[in-house]
Amino acid sequence: MTKKSAGIEQDKDNVASKGISRRSFMARGVAVGAAASAAGLGLTSKPAPAQTSGPVRVGASGFEPLEVDSPMVRWKKPQSLEFIEKAIKNYSFPNWQSGNEDSIYYNLNLPEFFKCSYVAPPKKFSKLERAIDPSILDLGYTSVDGKSTPPLKEYLVGKRQVQAMMMAHKGKVVFEVYPGMNPTDIHIWMSASKPTVGLLVAMLADEGKIDLDAPVPTYVPEIRGSAWEQATVRNVMNMSSGLDIEETIANLLNPDSWIAKWFTAGFELNKGDFREMSKNAQPLPDEPAGSHFRYSGANTQTLVLLTQFVTGERWQTTWNERVWSKIGAKNAFITALAPDGTPLCAGMHNTTPEDLLRYTMIYTPSWNVVSDEQIISGRLLKSIQTMGNPEAYKGSTEEQYGTDWFGEVPDYNSAQWDHVFSDGAMFKHGNMGQGIYVDPSRDFCGMYFGLAPNPDEISGVDHSPGFLRNAAKMLAGG
Repeated sequence: MTKKSAGIEQDKDNVASKGISRRSFMARGVAVGAAASAAGLGLTSKPAPAQTSGPVRVGASGFEPLEVDSPMVRWKKPQSLEFIEKAIKNYSFPNWQSGNEDSIYYNLNLPEFFKCSYVAPPKKFSKLERAIDPSILDLGYTSVDGKSTPPLKEYLVGKRQVQAMMMAHKGKVVFEVYPGMNPTDIHIWMSASKPTVGLLVAMLADEGKIDLDAPVPTYVPEIRGSAWEQATVRNVMNMSSGLDIEETIANLLNPDSWIAKWFTAGFELNKGDFREMSKNAQPLPDEPAGSHFRYSGANTQTLVLLTQFVTGERWQTTWNERVWSKIGAKNAFITALAPDGTPLCAGMHNTTPEDLLRYTMIYTPSWNVVSDEQIISGRLLKSIQTMGNPEAYKGSTEEQYGTDWFGEVPDYNSAQWDHVFSDGAMFKHGNMGQGIYVDPSRDFCGMYFGLAPNPDEISGVDHSPGFLRNAAKMLAGG
């Protein structure tokens, strides 16, 4: 099936549809967050307006999305000048990460606060058909403590402050809701950005342009002769570099830790050079590279530098050539830049919800809904799914997060994905409640954006990953 046969069309006339913390990885700030009502989900099914003259315009994708009775709905409207000016004045890295009302504004308007790179959408976009399944609203599952979660319709309006959630099965959108943003608004992906970096590196390895088992400094001149020499590209892909760069709460709250200083240098002007700092990362005693999964965005940014060195292009140029320009994205891809112009791909991508869903679809058998060509071959997908080391994952901090989120223990991490299951499903989490889930064997993918106050003790466990996985199982019959 080609884009043409899949319904690719120019972005002109919209037609009516046929169907209806990350774990406080930054500093703990003031965790305010508006108290959310646990009242149920109010649905309104609005028919398309009768056409009189001109095109029918019913929402961003030619349909009227479901509406939810959420306190977050006010973020769909323009905020007052007084609020915006105050939020801008109050901007700081800790305030952004706090999950308060200021940070909701920041996450929906990131280009106002960071220098950004803009990748334009192609001239034609891929049309995603809708086949909404309302029964997903009643879905619940058993959490790790043995208790049943509330149904999704209640969870969506709770303390996690979900702003958007979409799911697709067999190439059609089966669930779509926007509690706290508009379909055409952009939102930050946070660490759900990281698999884009892993994908490009996996592509280069698949083409023989890099050796996954070569020391990573082979392809990153800035860190040659440093402790990074002990880590292979595979180790860095799997976040098991054996270096003291982990994003633990203790490290991030300690301004003298390497990772705290590294983040400051990457995110703030005149606070140091994050590339230069990378040379000073120290090895962990008695921990060989590859032996333990320790989460760190420094691994991801090292892979960004690797990609740029091997291709001789800016990372975002390679990303556009190989992925973004091919999936019929409807809107721009925006990524924030470090003070030196390096794209901050460890967590700073911004798109609309629907375009993020388009990206996740290329991992499924329904890739041809969004692309003329198979971007991720079967061989490449298997490499991404199986690159990780289950032994390195056992006992990691992330293993416990995954268990809390899904109500079952994932098997390992791999290629910048936090969690991989034995059935091949993969998940990546992002700070303050973002996530992507791909389940190729069930031809399912999903995404969500949110603004959960940190720490999780205030906003509760992020059950969105579990809802996505259990929706996939329900739709696929197990």
